[in-house]
Amino acid sequence: MALHTACRLALIAFATVALRGVLDGSEFRTVLILAIKIGAAFFGIGLIVGELARRLLEDMVISKIKKVIDENAPQDNNQQLSAES
Repeated sequence: MALHTACRLALIAFATVALRGVLDGSEFRTVLILAIKIGAAFFGIGLIVGELARRLLEDMVISKIKKVIDENAPQDNNQQLSAES
């Protein structure tokens, strides 16, 4: 997930900077170097954000699974008696 997020974010950043350079009429070499630098920076940011998102989703899924298991787990007589008291 982190790698997919990083790639997408880097491509979006690269395309945005390149398009902006073309629209401004800037020099090709300058725009290309800047777009590559910005793309690399956003690739790193995308890796971090993607990894955080993966961990957050895993934690949410694990907590939901534990909740479902706890709700459907059979209770023994001791637990039922203490709950009734």
